[in-house]
Amino acid sequence: MQTKYFRINKKEYCHITSKTIFITNTKEPTRIPLEFDLSEGWGIMSILNYILFVFLFIYAAVCTSYYGVSFFKEPVNYGALFLLFLSFIKIKNGFVSSRTPNIPRYKIKSVYFKAPKLSSPRLIIYFMGPEGKVLRKIIPVMYKQEALPILKETGILV
Repeated sequence: MQTKYFRINKKEYCHITSKTIFITNTKEPTRIPLEFDLSEGWGIMSILNYILFVFLFIYAAVCTSYYGVSFFKEPVNYGALFLLFLSFIKIKNGFVSSRTPNIPRYKIKSVYFKAPKLSSPRLIIYFMGPEGKVLRKIIPVMYKQEALPILKETGILV
């Protein structure tokens, strides 16, 4: 199978063919993974995020109702509210993101390549999921200089 590929981390590669984009753990793929082969519906990290969110929400609700305005006098409570906000953002991102290892190219709506200064570069793909829902797949890029020529050559990025 002839593919163009780039590394997304130390063990995985993003392969691009004329019909599909898929992620696998080898340079030379022997098979293309199924489109919605999710393996784990509930990851451990998502369950821990839900537990953290519920715990911090109950803590903030009980303490605010018991202490009132003096709740905001303690600096520890600002940390709890900040963690509550971060866990909410992670949960929200989990609902609109996809973990599928295979995206057919005809389902892709748009592709963005983001290279922030304080974070690693990533490829963000918006595509049509099941039931017509627009999902996104965030693919981290290990080496920007390796990925950009391949993305432009295959026509993913214009």
